[in-house]
Amino acid sequence: MNQLRDKLVAAAERLRRASHEIVSVPGMQQQAQAMQERAERLTANRFTVALFGAFSAGKSSFANALMGDLVLPVSPNPTTAAINKIMPPSAEHPHGTVRVVLKQRDAVEQDVLRSLAVFGLHAASLEGALSELNKIDVAQIPPTAKPHYTFLKAVTKGLPEMDTHLGGELIVDMQAFKSFVAKEEKACFAEYIELFYSCPLTDQGIVLVDTPGADSINARHTGVAFEYMKNADAVLFVTYYNHAFSQADREFLLQMGRVKDTFEMDKMFFIVNAADLAASEEELQGVIAHVEKNLLTCGIRLPRIYPVSSQTALLARMHEKGKLAASAEKVYRQRTQTAEGAPLMPAEEAFKLSGMAAFETAFLRFTIDELTQIAVNAAMGEIRRAYDTLTEFMRMAQSGEDERLARKEAASKAQSDTLAAVAALSTASYERDLAKEREELLYYVKQRLFFRFNELFNFAFNPAVLKEDGRSMKQALQGCLTDLLRSISYDLAQELRATTLRLEKFLSKQGAALVSAWQKDVHAYAAGLTLAPYQQRQVETLAFAEELPVSVEAFQPALGLFKNTKDFFEQDGKLKLREELEKRMQEPVAAYVATGSEQLGEQFSALFSEMVATERNRVVEQINEYFTGLFAALDMTVDLEELGAKVNRVAAELE
Repeated sequence: MNQLRDKLVAAAERLRRASHEIVSVPGMQQQAQAMQERAERLTANRFTVALFGAFSAGKSSFANALMGDLVLPVSPNPTTAAINKIMPPSAEHPHGTVRVVLKQRDAVEQDVLRSLAVFGLHAASLEGALSELNKIDVAQIPPTAKPHYTFLKAVTKGLPEMDTHLGGELIVDMQAFKSFVAKEEKACFAEYIELFYSCPLTDQGIVLVDTPGADSINARHTGVAFEYMKNADAVLFVTYYNHAFSQADREFLLQMGRVKDTFEMDKMFFIVNAADLAASEEELQGVIAHVEKNLLTCGIRLPRIYPVSSQTALLARMHEKGKLAASAEKVYRQRTQTAEGAPLMPAEEAFKLSGMAAFETAFLRFTIDELTQIAVNAAMGEIRRAYDTLTEFMRMAQSGEDERLARKEAASKAQSDTLAAVAALSTASYERDLAKEREELLYYVKQRLFFRFNELFNFAFNPAVLKEDGRSMKQALQGCLTDLLRSISYDLAQELRATTLRLEKFLSKQGAALVSAWQKDVHAYAAGLTLAPYQQRQVETLAFAEELPVSVEAFQPALGLFKNTKDFFEQDGKLKLREELEKRMQEPVAAYVATGSEQLGEQFSALFSEMVATERNRVVEQINEYFTGLFAALDMTVDLEELGAKVNRVAAELE
């Protein structure tokens, strides 16, 4: 683990030493500054690891095993869970400090109104919404609506205590932290929680983000989950050994499948937790094959899958620290098949038995060999560029007087020609290509939605909800329709988020292509100038509509086709209703996609213009700085002996 931090610090020191060498050389001040800034980023570098998985998959247990102690308590309910970030301690936030950032009051209100609408109830305010709760017939609540009712009850219970704190933050201790995670009436008000905790993971600058389950009902969590999936350095998805993938799991994994190909490298790890439940190695391999098959249906090919027992791993770490309580020791003996009275299995052996050691080896190889190496390679690229420029200046300064005069005259013209070429490069074709890419990507969104329509319909209109058990069938049908509309708008919003990421990748390719085109122009006049590589931009993911642009009333004639459950499930009633709903969905889906296309068109048109202007200015600055140094060398205003020594010292940093 220490290699990670050591490699980054060593690269940062090389950058600082090289920067110190070139800062006094005319025309290299900006490059020296850029190297210092990169060195600072390397020293303060934090890798973010995002932990995903369904509720009850054992995420908290797995996170604790990674940290080597009982840190995270188990959250009781997926509907109320907050985002937990395990952070490296700092001077401002020492070990054990907890920062709870609470939701704004209007955000709580929106969450409550959205959950209330599931029951066909509406209100104008938070208090008004909570007063409507007594109108809900608990006996009539369908399974899909129960999490919303649980959430509403939690808000009602916790609001008197939490109301005055909304929109602010609280600094609390570990004991209070556990109550914010484990008590629903508190957890439902937390936007996110930061725990500053020293352990082998955080000591290397790794931030572990424990996200709410894929089955969270919080609408904002979908957007937050996407941002972590997109921006995290590594993504860990935890599933439980004998649990089938839920619909929420599948939706999340589909989104992972949609965006996987946009990442520069495969940063996803899949954990099959509680692997010790397997009766045999054959059974375990069967489960892994099943998980792999499910991932493939979600578009995730060749996944890295690791079977682990996070509980055994955590017990091993507790044993290592001498912190095994009597009850925990009993479980440890069971897991390691150690007889009562016999010496306990050594901690490292048990850790290996848990499968956690194999995962950590692969994970650390990824963070050290792949992620860290990318950062180190970029640093070495900066030093190489500085060396090339110094060498060019040295060569110019060593020229004879007549040659220097001729070169100076040529350089003056070369500078103006280079700047003219950079200004003249047309970007119109790049802009057209970006618009064409957006249109093509969005063209297939509607097709994919209706390809999935049958699956979404079957999930919404299912026998568990539509059964004649005394509940209002009309109300049940209405609930099914609401679920279907929500699933469709969710799927479309996820598609648009994925499209944003694909367009972001396309924009980056265009930026790199532009810098490459400018480099060709530059080399025609200034062979010794190597431009800095294109710097990838982070693109904000827009908030897309949570609902289709259509009222529920528009589908009432279709619901009128429902006669009874026998006709629906045993005859052709289901087919008729599905076909009618699919027909009526065409227009609102097309309208939703058209609005999304307009949003993305405006966003990426502005981003493209900004990118071109910024990159062109960067190139112009580099050209002017290069020629400043070149003229200084040709004018013999540099100390040749000192310049030679600098070339050698910078060269040493490349070894």
